[in-house]
Amino acid sequence: MADQSQALQSPFYSKERSMDSLASPNVVVIGGGIVGASIAWHLAPEANVTIIAQDIGGTATPNSFAWLNAGSTDDETYYKFRHRSLEHWHEIGDQVPDLAIHWGASLNWNASPEELEESEKNLTSWGYDLDRLQQLEIAEREPFIEKRILPEWALYYAEEGAIEAHIAARQLIADAETKGAKLLESKVTGFCKTDGRVSGVMLPSGEVQADHVVVAAGVGSVSLLAAENITLPVSSVAGLLVNSKPTKEKLLNGVVNAKELHLRQTLDGTIRSGSEFSGGDPGDDPLKTAHELFGKVQKSLVGGSKLKFDHYTVGHRPTPEDGLPILGPTGLDGLTVAVMHSGVTNAAIVGQLLSKQILNGETDPALGYFRLDRFAKRSKI
Repeated sequence: MADQSQALQSPFYSKERSMDSLASPNVVVIGGGIVGASIAWHLAPEANVTIIAQDIGGTATPNSFAWLNAGSTDDETYYKFRHRSLEHWHEIGDQVPDLAIHWGASLNWNASPEELEESEKNLTSWGYDLDRLQQLEIAEREPFIEKRILPEWALYYAEEGAIEAHIAARQLIADAETKGAKLLESKVTGFCKTDGRVSGVMLPSGEVQADHVVVAAGVGSVSLLAAENITLPVSSVAGLLVNSKPTKEKLLNGVVNAKELHLRQTLDGTIRSGSEFSGGDPGDDPLKTAHELFGKVQKSLVGGSKLKFDHYTVGHRPTPEDGLPILGPTGLDGLTVAVMHSGVTNAAIVGQLLSKQILNGETDPALGYFRLDRFAKRSKI
């Protein structure tokens, strides 16, 4: 644990009360999705953690494409943050048995050649492990993709993968429980405050006291903070995904980010797809949209006609105004927020860094880039 004097030297240190003066602080984490689960898991060895969630595994999390990636941004600072999270997911996987992650890399050609070349230039300069694969090499990598949809070349990101995020969230929560964390399946109706500081949360059944509260409830975070006159510039973006019935055939080795079609095979054999990274617009008739998309999936895979439609989901992604995570202090002492898209990729590093900030005031410089107060600063310019 970092020395308090060192933490105070950080230019991003939030002058909230740190937890290092408490032998075992009480921390409430609101949200049972992948972000809340990671935060709770990282806190559990050093704090008395209470996880409060209506849906264990999350609301947006089960409806996510759940691609672990760092190469989908042109912002170098955000790229480095996402890359750190990929690395930390490996470390978490070493500690949590059978964590539902598949490191199968990704193939990417969902952009113009000019845009792909720009991505290649940026990512190469930042040190990302990538290759440019020609059409024959793409076919060798993913032999069940119909050749008619293959591009002349694509970018191959070796470090990427996918995670069954709702399963992983439950696994992290279960592991946190073995370290003493408590799980309450309930709705949070508000915050308790003492001398202007958050001191717990209110539930329909009563109050839960805490030394610190973390709001990681996705879109639900907006209304919770609004009740305290804290504006969270986050919108709900709907995304539709279609799922086949599981197949025993291995049709995809990794994530395929094709033109207007994202594909991956889950650990149970399901082919999951969307027309965009976040899923795709469900339209006025989601069922019709889903079947049209599934037909496209069938035509994109060798033997795809054998795939059977199982179900579709419409997830509501919590999307900050500028596309970057919102992490850290809220302006109300004792209350931290963590909301973003993609929570799946970022959850690992978010859990690690916010737990250190909450427990001992150790604020990683990267968190300064994602503070909520950046929006207030911009409005004054």
